[in-house]
Amino acid sequence: MEKERKVTYTDNDRAIVNALRNTEGLTLAELRDATGIDLKPGHVVSAMKKGLIASIGEREILRPATREVSTYVYVNSDIALNAKGQACNYSEGETNVLKAAAGFDGPFTLAELANAMGLEKLSSGSINGLVKKGNITKGDMREIETQSKSKVKVYGFVSEIPAE
Repeated sequence: MEKERKVTYTDNDRAIVNALRNTEGLTLAELRDATGIDLKPGHVVSAMKKGLIASIGEREILRPATREVSTYVYVNSDIALNAKGQACNYSEGETNVLKAAAGFDGPFTLAELANAMGLEKLSSGSINGLVKKGNITKGDMREIETQSKSKVKVYGFVSEIPAE
Protein backbone atom coordinates (compact mmCIF):
# COMPACT_ATOMS: atom_id res chain seq x y z
CA MET A 1 0.00 0.00 0.00
CA GLU A 2 1.38 3.36 -1.05
CA LYS A 3 1.67 6.19 1.47
CA GLU A 4 -0.27 9.33 0.76
CA ARG A 5 2.11 12.17 0.02
CA LYS A 6 1.56 15.42 1.85
CA VAL A 7 1.96 18.44 -0.41
CA THR A 8 3.77 21.35 1.16
CA TYR A 9 2.97 24.81 -0.16
CA THR A 10 5.83 27.28 0.06
CA ASP A 11 5.94 31.06 0.31
CA ASN A 12 7.04 31.06 -3.33
CA ASP A 13 3.91 29.07 -4.28
CA ARG A 14 1.74 31.61 -2.48
CA ALA A 15 3.49 34.54 -4.14
CA ILE A 16 3.16 32.97 -7.61
CA VAL A 17 -0.55 32.21 -7.14
CA ASN A 18 -1.22 35.74 -5.82
CA ALA A 19 0.62 37.29 -8.75
CA LEU A 20 -1.21 35.20 -11.37
CA ARG A 21 -4.69 35.21 -9.82
CA ASN A 22 -6.22 38.12 -11.77
CA THR A 23 -4.03 38.20 -14.86
CA GLU A 24 -4.17 36.72 -18.34
CA GLY A 25 -0.76 35.17 -17.68
CA LEU A 26 2.78 36.25 -16.88
CA THR A 27 6.27 35.23 -17.98
CA LEU A 28 8.91 34.19 -15.45
CA ALA A 29 10.49 37.67 -15.64
CA GLU A 30 7.09 39.28 -15.06
CA LEU A 31 6.47 36.93 -12.12
CA ARG A 32 9.79 38.04 -10.61
CA ASP A 33 8.75 41.69 -10.98
CA ALA A 34 5.25 41.11 -9.63
CA THR A 35 6.39 39.14 -6.58
CA GLY A 36 9.65 40.91 -5.83
CA ILE A 37 11.22 37.47 -5.43
CA ASP A 38 14.13 36.10 -7.46
CA LEU A 39 12.06 33.18 -8.75
CA LYS A 40 13.85 30.41 -10.60
CA PRO A 41 12.39 28.03 -13.22
CA GLY A 42 12.28 25.31 -10.55
CA HIS A 43 9.89 27.37 -8.42
CA VAL A 44 7.48 27.60 -11.36
CA VAL A 45 7.82 23.88 -12.14
CA SER A 46 7.09 23.07 -8.51
CA ALA A 47 3.91 25.19 -8.56
CA MET A 48 2.89 23.51 -11.83
CA LYS A 49 3.38 20.00 -10.37
CA LYS A 50 1.18 21.00 -7.42
CA GLY A 51 -1.58 21.97 -9.88
CA LEU A 52 -1.55 25.65 -8.91
CA ILE A 53 -0.49 27.09 -12.28
CA ALA A 54 -0.04 25.92 -15.87
CA SER A 55 1.84 26.93 -18.99
CA ILE A 56 -0.79 28.67 -21.15
CA GLY A 57 1.27 29.62 -24.18
CA GLU A 58 4.27 31.58 -25.37
CA ARG A 59 5.11 35.23 -25.88
CA GLU A 60 7.81 36.81 -28.02
CA ILE A 61 9.99 39.25 -26.11
CA LEU A 62 13.01 41.41 -26.89
CA ARG A 63 16.16 40.83 -24.86
CA PRO A 64 19.39 42.80 -24.78
CA ALA A 65 22.09 41.06 -26.80
CA THR A 66 25.40 41.72 -28.50
CA ARG A 67 26.63 40.79 -31.95
CA GLU A 68 29.74 41.32 -34.02
CA VAL A 69 29.69 43.62 -37.05
CA SER A 70 32.33 44.56 -39.59
CA THR A 71 34.00 47.94 -39.52
CA TYR A 72 35.33 49.87 -42.48
CA VAL A 73 38.05 52.49 -42.86
CA TYR A 74 38.03 55.37 -45.34
CA VAL A 75 41.16 55.38 -47.53
CA ASN A 76 40.63 58.13 -50.12
CA SER A 77 38.24 59.53 -52.72
CA ASP A 78 40.63 59.10 -55.65
CA ILE A 79 39.18 57.60 -58.81
CA ALA A 80 40.37 54.01 -59.07
CA LEU A 81 41.75 52.44 -62.25
CA ASN A 82 40.58 49.08 -63.55
CA ALA A 83 42.86 46.28 -64.83
CA LYS A 84 43.14 48.00 -68.24
CA GLY A 85 44.25 51.26 -66.62
CA GLN A 86 40.95 53.01 -67.32
CA ALA A 87 39.13 55.14 -64.73
CA CYS A 88 36.37 53.29 -62.90
CA ASN A 89 32.83 54.64 -62.94
CA TYR A 90 31.31 55.74 -59.64
CA SER A 91 27.56 55.77 -59.12
CA GLU A 92 25.83 58.65 -57.37
CA GLY A 93 25.31 56.35 -54.37
CA GLU A 94 29.02 55.49 -54.20
CA THR A 95 29.92 59.18 -54.41
CA ASN A 96 27.55 59.93 -51.53
CA VAL A 97 29.01 57.07 -49.46
CA LEU A 98 32.55 58.37 -50.05
CA LYS A 99 31.57 61.90 -48.98
CA ALA A 100 30.10 60.57 -45.74
CA ALA A 101 32.95 58.11 -45.12
CA ALA A 102 35.52 60.90 -45.50
CA GLY A 103 34.11 62.44 -42.32
CA PHE A 104 35.25 59.53 -40.13
CA ASP A 105 38.68 59.63 -38.49
CA GLY A 106 38.84 55.90 -37.80
CA PRO A 107 36.86 52.70 -38.27
CA PHE A 108 33.08 52.95 -38.70
CA THR A 109 30.18 50.51 -38.99
CA LEU A 110 27.51 50.48 -41.68
CA ALA A 111 25.01 51.76 -39.08
CA GLU A 112 27.27 54.70 -38.24
CA LEU A 113 27.76 55.44 -41.94
CA ALA A 114 24.00 55.30 -42.58
CA ASN A 115 23.48 57.69 -39.66
CA ALA A 116 26.07 60.11 -41.09
CA MET A 117 24.23 59.98 -44.43
CA GLY A 118 20.84 60.60 -42.79
CA LEU A 119 19.59 57.12 -43.71
CA GLU A 120 17.82 54.60 -41.53
CA LYS A 121 19.82 51.65 -42.85
CA LEU A 122 22.63 50.95 -45.32
CA SER A 123 23.35 47.51 -46.79
CA SER A 124 26.82 46.07 -47.29
CA GLY A 125 26.12 46.15 -51.04
CA SER A 126 26.31 49.94 -50.85
CA ILE A 127 29.96 49.77 -49.84
CA ASN A 128 31.25 46.57 -51.53
CA GLY A 129 32.12 48.32 -54.81
CA LEU A 130 34.15 50.94 -52.95
CA VAL A 131 36.02 48.22 -51.06
CA LYS A 132 36.84 46.50 -54.38
CA LYS A 133 38.01 49.82 -55.86
CA GLY A 134 40.24 50.45 -52.82
CA ASN A 135 38.55 53.65 -51.59
CA ILE A 136 37.43 51.93 -48.39
CA THR A 137 39.03 48.96 -46.62
CA LYS A 138 37.48 46.43 -44.34
CA GLY A 139 38.51 46.87 -40.69
CA ASP A 140 38.23 44.69 -37.61
CA MET A 141 35.07 43.24 -36.13
CA ARG A 142 33.32 45.24 -33.40
CA GLU A 143 30.81 44.04 -30.82
CA ILE A 144 27.63 46.14 -30.66
CA GLU A 145 24.60 46.20 -28.37
CA THR A 146 21.37 45.04 -29.99
CA GLN A 147 18.02 43.37 -29.24
CA SER A 148 17.20 39.74 -29.93
CA LYS A 149 13.78 38.10 -30.09
CA SER A 150 13.03 35.16 -27.81
CA LYS A 151 9.98 33.04 -27.16
CA VAL A 152 9.22 32.52 -23.49
CA LYS A 153 6.48 30.60 -21.71
CA VAL A 154 3.50 32.35 -20.19
CA TYR A 155 2.03 30.92 -17.00
CA GLY A 156 -1.57 31.18 -15.85
CA PHE A 157 -3.54 30.67 -12.65
CA VAL A 158 -5.22 27.26 -12.24
CA SER A 159 -6.09 26.71 -8.60
CA GLU A 160 -6.01 28.29 -5.16
CA ILE A 161 -3.81 26.83 -2.45
CA PRO A 162 -6.04 24.63 -0.28
CA ALA A 163 -6.72 25.79 3.28
CA GLU A 164 -4.64 23.81 5.73
